[in-house]
Amino acid sequence: MIRKSFIAGAIVATMFTTMFVGDLQRLQADDHLDFDADLRLRWEYSHPWDGLTGTDGETITMMRTRIGMTTAFSDNIGFSLGITDAMTLSGDDGDASISTGGPSVRNLYLQVADLSELNEQLGFLSGWSMGLGRTALPTYDKGRVIHSSDWGNLGPAIADGYHLNSDFLDGNLDLNIHFLTLDKGATSAAGAGDHFYGAHLAVDSLPFVEGSFYYWKYTADLANQAEAAAGGNADPGRSGEDTYGYFFSLREGLIPQVGIDFEYALQDGKRYDVVDDRIEKLDSLFYSIEGTYQQAAGSDFAALDWRVGQIVATGTSAGATRQEAFRSPFGSPHGTHGIADLVPTSNVRDFYFGVTTELMSSEVDLAYHNLASDQGADWGTELDLVVRRAQSADFLGGLMPLEVGLGKFSSDTGSLESTTYFYTQTSWEF
Repeated sequence: MIRKSFIAGAIVATMFTTMFVGDLQRLQADDHLDFDADLRLRWEYSHPWDGLTGTDGETITMMRTRIGMTTAFSDNIGFSLGITDAMTLSGDDGDASISTGGPSVRNLYLQVADLSELNEQLGFLSGWSMGLGRTALPTYDKGRVIHSSDWGNLGPAIADGYHLNSDFLDGNLDLNIHFLTLDKGATSAAGAGDHFYGAHLAVDSLPFVEGSFYYWKYTADLANQAEAAAGGNADPGRSGEDTYGYFFSLREGLIPQVGIDFEYALQDGKRYDVVDDRIEKLDSLFYSIEGTYQQAAGSDFAALDWRVGQIVATGTSAGATRQEAFRSPFGSPHGTHGIADLVPTSNVRDFYFGVTTELMSSEVDLAYHNLASDQGADWGTELDLVVRRAQSADFLGGLMPLEVGLGKFSSDTGSLESTTYFYTQTSWEF
């Protein structure tokens, strides 16, 4: 660990020295900055709110403004800065999950395209790129395990850290290495707090399929402390979880108009349980399989993109222990088990099918989820309809796109009520 920290420190020191001595002068000469901004409005209605028993229906209007700046210190070094102001127009600005409480820096990132070009002594790092700073969490494969969803009003989940990338064998292997700090106390030592080590290897040389393999190690410290405090318990200390898996996708065109994806992942290690107030052994698994079929347009109907699949997240069948929930501190991608986002991503067997088509210049998506459970009562079913209209000159004067979603969840369990969920959102880019 000390050796790794020393190497990373040497690289960063060399990078900053080179940048400020040579590349900053070129930036001042070029004086080139790119700015962009976007504003998003979303209105959500749910009855009952969050599907909770005994709660009333509620409506929330959310607004998010993002301003970004990018520049290049040289052809090799780039810099980006992003500020987000997320709020609600419904008097819920105290909710940290939907409001930043004012402008917040959620992107502060330095990107080096080739580390070997910083200094001749770094020639052994030829072909390696490095990103350093605060940015959105990565998204890999279909994003069901490792992802950064833009659905939330705050924007993508963020972390501080670094990202190394290189490819090998003429691009057939693509390796990404991450160290991400999710939360760290002001007085915490190096390596403390909640953080990830992660590696993702994409392989483009396999027969019939494109594949990837990944390993992520999560250390929970402050998260355990906060969860314990909310339950009236003392700090339980640190715990660690390992997530490792693979993802395969049938090569495009191998079977005309047909696609097949398969993902499998395991989690083990230790996890804190607030009910038992102790750190317990973890043993859980996740797998998903999805098939797609692209039906060509006919004389009486538009093209149809069909999909059918199953997602399972549960404890392992052999040697299962107390902690069987498969979960990621990155959160759950929106719409994984229906757009109402009521069913958790553990103890669930989600069989779904859906179709996407174009109707009156709009994308129409219809989906059905049968949400069973691995243990206990089944969750229920959900039927979703989402309509998206892209920005165009003949729609609302070309001012904005529009997206509308309607979901109906029918509950089979006492922990959730049958729920009607509706949203509409639009955005402007400047």
